Amino acid sequence: MLILNSRIKSLVKELISHKEPVTSEYLAKVLGVTSRTIRNDVKTLNLELKKIGVQIDASRGVGYYIDSTLGEHVKEVIEELFMLQEEEQRNTPVLPEERVLYILKSVIVAEDFIAAEQLANELFVSKSTVDNDLKQVEKLLEKYDLKLFKKPNFGIKLVGNEMNIRFCLSESLANIKNEQSELENEIIADVNINEIKTITKKYIEELSFNMADLPLNNLVMHIAIAIQRIKKGKNVEAGSIELDQLEDQVEYEVAKKIVHSIEEIFAIKIPLGEVAYITIHLLGAKHFDDKNFLELDIIDLVGERHYQLVANILSEINRVYRIELREDRELIYGLGLHLRSAINRLKYRMNLRNPMLTEIKKNYPFSFELGILAAEVIHSNSDLVVNEDEIGYIAIHLEAAVERMKNKKRRQMKRVAIVCASGLGTAKLLAASVESVFPGIDIVGTYPSYSIGEIKKEEADLILSTIPIVKESPIPALHINAILTEKDIKKVKEHISSKFLNEDKNKSLMKLHNLFSDELFFTEIDKKNPTEIIRSLSTVLNIKGYVDDSFQQSVLEREEISPTSIGNLVAIPHPLKPNALGSCIAIGILRKPVKWGEQTVQLVLLLALNEKDKEEFSHLFNHLWKIVQNKKLVAELCSKEKFEDFISQFNSIK
Repeated sequence: MLILNSRIKSLVKELISHKEPVTSEYLAKVLGVTSRTIRNDVKTLNLELKKIGVQIDASRGVGYYIDSTLGEHVKEVIEELFMLQEEEQRNTPVLPEERVLYILKSVIVAEDFIAAEQLANELFVSKSTVDNDLKQVEKLLEKYDLKLFKKPNFGIKLVGNEMNIRFCLSESLANIKNEQSELENEIIADVNINEIKTITKKYIEELSFNMADLPLNNLVMHIAIAIQRIKKGKNVEAGSIELDQLEDQVEYEVAKKIVHSIEEIFAIKIPLGEVAYITIHLLGAKHFDDKNFLELDIIDLVGERHYQLVANILSEINRVYRIELREDRELIYGLGLHLRSAINRLKYRMNLRNPMLTEIKKNYPFSFELGILAAEVIHSNSDLVVNEDEIGYIAIHLEAAVERMKNKKRRQMKRVAIVCASGLGTAKLLAASVESVFPGIDIVGTYPSYSIGEIKKEEADLILSTIPIVKESPIPALHINAILTEKDIKKVKEHISSKFLNEDKNKSLMKLHNLFSDELFFTEIDKKNPTEIIRSLSTVLNIKGYVDDSFQQSVLEREEISPTSIGNLVAIPHPLKPNALGSCIAIGILRKPVKWGEQTVQLVLLLALNEKDKEEFSHLFNHLWKIVQNKKLVAELCSKEKFEDFISQFNSIK
C-alpha cells in the first residue's frame, strides 16, 4: 500500500472541499510547493484513487476537480480511504509543524536527556533541520516559562516549574491529535481514568455550580498526570502556589476530599501542594449554570467584581461600535459567570484549549473582534493577558447576545432543549443560532450532557444535542454541531416549520466597493513577513492622509493578539478600534506568499475605518470576510495586475 505524506493528504482535502475546479497555481500557493510538484502529486493520488474507481480530472485553464456528479458518497469514501491509511500506517512527520509537535512530545515524555541526533534519525531529517525545529519548540515552551537545557554530548532536557510542566503536558495531550493515544499511554500508563472521573464527579457535586464536560475531562486528565508525576517523585511544591489565597475557598475543601480518595485508591501519598494544584483547576473550571437568573440578583450570582468587569466591557463595545448590549441580562450573567473562572485560569496561566477556535474565527469574525476588545478591557483592569482560546470563548457569549438582539420579534412557540458538552457560552450561542434560523421556536433550557435525563417530555418537543445520544429518549433528539451548519439546518427543518431571515446586503456591498481606490492598489509587494507588509501599506495610507501616525502601531498591536490571516491566502489586518481619518481598504498583492500566523497569505486587505463608519464595521467586516472565502475568486484576484481588472473580478461576486 502506498503511504501518503501529509502534503498529499492536504491536497486531497483541498480538492474535496471545492465545488469548482482549482488551479495548480492556487494549490501550489496553499501548500507551499511548485506547480510541478502539484502535478506530480496528482499523478500519485490518481494511482491510489484508482482503487475506488475515482480520478482527479484536469481541464486546461480551469483546474483540477473530482467529478461532482459522483455525489457526496464519493467524498466520504475518499475520506475513509485516507483515514484508513492513517490507522494502518503511522506516518513519519513531514511538515515542519508536525516535526515540531513530535519533538515537543519527545522532550515532554523523556526521563532524561535526549540527543538531537536521535530525533534526526527518528524523523529522517538532518541534525540542522532538527536544530531549526528546536527553535520553534522553545517558542512553544516560552508560554509555560519552560526551557530546554542543552548539555554537550548529552543532548536536551525539559526544565522548569513542575506545575508549568503539568500544564504543558495537558496541553500537548489536547493538541497532538495524531499521536494522542500514544502520548497518553506514555504519560498516564497504569492510571485508571474512569476511577479518577468517578471520584471527581462525586465531590464536585458539593460545589454551587455544574462543571461542563470539557473542563471536567481536563481536570481528570490533570489528576492522572499528577499521579504519574508523583510516582516519579515530581511534585508541585506548596510554595509555588499562594495557599493563603486558596484555603478559604470552597473549591479547596473539595480538592482535599478528592486528594484523600485518590490517596486511598492509588496507594500514594499526595503532598499539600497538589491540593492547591487541583484547587486552581476547580477555580478555573467553566461553570455550566442555567438557572432562572432573571428572577435573581445577577451581582450576587457572578460577584460584584466580575459584574463590573462585564459592565466595563459592554460599555466599551457600545462606545467603539455603537452596539448596545448593556441591557442583556442573559449576556451579563453568562459572561460574568465565564469570567469568574477565566480570570483564575489567566492568573495561574492555565490555558483551557478552545477546540472551536478556528471555527469561531471563521464563522463569527466580528464577534471575535468584540472578544479582542473585551480582552483589552480585561488587561487594562487586571494586567492579565488574555490568550486566543479565551477570546474565542468570550466571542461565543457576545455572538449569542448579538443574535438575540436580532431576534426580538414576536414568534410562534416551539419548545426545544439544547444539550451541549462544551459549556454555557457555547450552549447559549447554539441556542441563539437556532433561534436566528428558526424564529418560531422557544428554547426551554440548556443542559450539560449528563443532565439529559432531567429533560421532561412535558417541557420540550425536541432535543438538539452536540453529542450523540445513545440512550432512548421519549423526546425526539437530533445530533448537531456546536456551531450550526447547513446540514444541521436541514435536519432541524424536518421538525420545525421555519421562515429564513434574509438581509438586504446591497447597502453594505455598495459601501464596501466604495472603500477601494486605484491609488491604494499595490502589486508585486516583495516583503518577507506580516510586520513589514503592514508597515509598508500603512505608511502609504499615512502619506496619503487616510490615517494618522497612531494607526500603524494599533494595527500591529491587533496583530499581536491574534493573526488576521483567515485562510484561503487572505489576511485582513486592521487596528484595534476604528481610528482612521478617512475610511478605505488598501489592497496588497504579494509577489510570493508569506507565512502569516498559521496561514499562508498572498492577498492583503488593510482595513481602515473612520469613526463615523464604525456602526457599519460589523456589516462591512463580515461581508468582506465572506466574499474572500471564495477560493476561486481569491486565486483570480491574486493574478490581477491592474486595479480595474481586480475590482471587476471582486464585484463579480454578489
